[in-house]
Amino acid sequence: MGHWKAVIETKLKARSYANQKTEAKIGARILHRMTGLGQPTFERTA
Repeated sequence: MGHWKAVIETKLKARSYANQKTEAKIGARILHRMTGLGQPTFERTA
């Protein structure tokens, strides 16, 4: 939740419900991308 608040802030800026949904989707996509960048990738070496 802390990452969400840092990226998106605490409240949505859009006024209409449809735009709030879009804003939340964009924020979630940004958050997922940030978490994906921080995760290591493992490759088998043998």
